[in-house]
Amino acid sequence: MRFNDAQLQQCYDQNFAEAKDSLEPVRQVRALIGVYDWFQMLEGKHSTRVHEVIDHLLLPELRVGLRRWFQRPDAETHSATIELRTQLNRMTGEQLEKPTELSVADR
Repeated sequence: MRFNDAQLQQCYDQNFAEAKDSLEPVRQVRALIGVYDWFQMLEGKHSTRVHEVIDHLLLPELRVGLRRWFQRPDAETHSATIELRTQLNRMTGEQLEKPTELSVADR
């Protein structure tokens, strides 16, 4: 995954290296959410960096990983996770936390 901003790239690469998920899309989503959390804390939710991370989270190729991330058993326990999920649900027009029938290509 490539970012325009060097600090985003460095933070993503570090988070990705630390993520231990076996599925690549979930590992990418975990790393992106780590970057999102960090830069939202530092710069606020309206920063350019935060918006770039959201743009990456919304990529069609990450949709399966995003669904799996929000369908984890502990996803409902973190208010920040619920807030981000609600925002992404609005932006995608989906309910990412709800299981959907996946096509063979999504598996």
